[in-house]
Amino acid sequence: MNKIIVITGPTASGKTKLAINLAKKIDAEIICADSRIVYKNLDIVSAKPDEKEKEGIKHHLIDIVEPVVEFSAGDFVECAKKAVFEIQNKKKNVIVCGGTWFYIKNLLGEKSLLNCPSDYELRNELSKFESRELWEKLNLIDSKRAENIHPNNKDKIIRALEMCKILKKPVSECIREENKDFQSVWFMYDIERTELYEKINKRVDIMLDMGLYQEWQSNKIKYPNSKIMENTIGYREFYDLEKGIYNTFDEAVEKIKQHTRNFAKRQLTYFRSNKDIKLIANCDDILKEIK
Repeated sequence: MNKIIVITGPTASGKTKLAINLAKKIDAEIICADSRIVYKNLDIVSAKPDEKEKEGIKHHLIDIVEPVVEFSAGDFVECAKKAVFEIQNKKKNVIVCGGTWFYIKNLLGEKSLLNCPSDYELRNELSKFESRELWEKLNLIDSKRAENIHPNNKDKIIRALEMCKILKKPVSECIREENKDFQSVWFMYDIERTELYEKINKRVDIMLDMGLYQEWQSNKIKYPNSKIMENTIGYREFYDLEKGIYNTFDEAVEKIKQHTRNFAKRQLTYFRSNKDIKLIANCDDILKEIK
């Protein structure tokens, strides 16, 4: 099989388990395409699979940077391409699994973002404004990019505004045509929104039982100025609780569930609108497609 298999979909939809089951059947290794799983020590909050859950399947791009380092789509593509060649040299199949669409499209799509330098003076100036104010500004300049960034994700908003200024056009237009390095076929669980929301609520409860709050406390000490952590659903709400934005721990937990559902809703809408993604019910459906 020459094509790379992509298993994508919204958070909590069961991508990881599906990818592992498929990998065992087709002798594959997995490249994780997730904007938080790349970070060390963000284990529970990113639903990072442990060694038992991996079931002996090698996973790439897990725990590769500290959560104080900005890891871009360009960084992902560079690391992921190396992993693809490493896996293929072993005569194994490649599965890309994750819900960070921007990463996957830059690796496997026909178009990718132009390289763009950084302007740290501009970043420092923009950082003085509130996230929502910056998001509104981005929405006026580039509504397509804004709709794919959470209004509280200040770092991503600032980077988008930075690129708009440097490239003198909306980020969504800053793309280039490329020859594909890899051919791919895309799959997603056909999951209803109600079922997905139930799974999200249950997963947050499981994360709390596993020690999500304690993980946040520990990482807050290790990385006291981590913007990555502050912009991560599941940690961000505990920061807000600490600031007094929420009155109780239970309120913060409900906000984690709500924000995760909101994020999953946007993902589900986006993924379902993409005609390249084949909706499947189980692993056997994928096996039938790739034979």
